[in-house]
Amino acid sequence: MALIKKIFLISFFLVLISCKPDEPYILVEPGKVEVNKIYSVSTNKKWSQFQEEEFNFLFWTVDGYTLDRIVFFKPLEEGKSLFDHDSYFTKESDKRPIFNSKMNKFEMKEFFDDCIIWSREFTNFETTNLENYKIGSVEGISFDIKAQNELGLNYRGFAVAGIKDKKFYSVYFIATEMEFYRKYKEEAKKIISSIKIL
Repeated sequence: MALIKKIFLISFFLVLISCKPDEPYILVEPGKVEVNKIYSVSTNKKWSQFQEEEFNFLFWTVDGYTLDRIVFFKPLEEGKSLFDHDSYFTKESDKRPIFNSKMNKFEMKEFFDDCIIWSREFTNFETTNLENYKIGSVEGISFDIKAQNELGLNYRGFAVAGIKDKKFYSVYFIATEMEFYRKYKEEAKKIISSIKIL
């Protein structure tokens, strides 16, 4: 009898665990959305939002991180980098690119590039078409992205960045060139064009 009770309790516990939602992800409904009390954006689609406190970013995706995503970086203070040595992408301790609040628009793009390249998420990464861009009321920049990962998948995307109160803000969209970039680029453009820094 004791054995049956034990089996029942273990089975019940396993069912409870299997029913537990995947906590790092929450559903983002269409409409006006506050992203971590940092950005305000508007979206016409449902997205899955990944969020973990220890990371310096969160992202939205429809089909999965490796296929499509909008990445929202948290505000970056002077002397910090977009990725640290404990980042999701790398455990290396090489010298990281460091943010300086006096960066001009060319240096901001170069800093963004250097951080992504440093993360080694992509084997090839380049940005082009640098333009002045307003993120809400904040003067910033926009630029296009082309990349390739170690599996040979080609990506396209675009990013915006700006400095407010000596902090670096950046958001980018990237998706596989083969299908998902075309599928989500217009919605991603609408979302990024609606961004306000709170």
